[in-house]
Amino acid sequence: MIPRKSDVAEYNINKLRSLNCPVTRINAIHTGGSEARKADSDVAKGLESRLLLARGAKVMLRTNLWMEAGLVNGSVGTIRDIVFEEDQGPPSLPIAVLVEFDGYTGPGIVSEEGFKVVPITPVRHTWESKKGTCSRLQVPICLAWAITVHKNQGLTLEKTVIDLGEREYATCLSFVAISRVRSLRNSFERLQRVKTCKRLQERKLEERRLISMIPSI
Repeated sequence: MIPRKSDVAEYNINKLRSLNCPVTRINAIHTGGSEARKADSDVAKGLESRLLLARGAKVMLRTNLWMEAGLVNGSVGTIRDIVFEEDQGPPSLPIAVLVEFDGYTGPGIVSEEGFKVVPITPVRHTWESKKGTCSRLQVPICLAWAITVHKNQGLTLEKTVIDLGEREYATCLSFVAISRVRSLRNSFERLQRVKTCKRLQERKLEERRLISMIPSI
């Protein structure tokens, strides 16, 4: 886990290059003009405007595909193939991205290489902007060798490396990060700095202000 999106993007691109295999660029299809194309993935409900993918890439599912089988937002796996329509290819949307998910025991397709994969097909998400309704059609995955602390909220991880940086970039950043795992191996030197964090002091002041507004019974 890494705090800043820019650092996450740089790390993932470097890992993608290290695969030493062709990288596929996949562009989303938008309605709503330039505002839809420029929208952040958080606004587009997890869908990226552009994906850079390759066989062997570590990815995260960004939608609840099949909750009963454990294929939920945050599931992590490895791309085994990318399937396009006949006579089509990148940057067009593929028919499906075939992903082997970690620990998945539900039904799937066995590839020629013997991997048990699940086809992840494009989905459309819609949202309202100041100028009207926007939509994005894209494969609901993202690169996941590294992810932000924000994307980890709600997950329980068996093992992870946490890079919190030198300071708090947001209130409770450290707490959110370390609460994703069951145990820690850390010197805690970095965590001790939270005590003097400006954002923590601001939060304490705000909590005191809100508590003071509660009527006495």
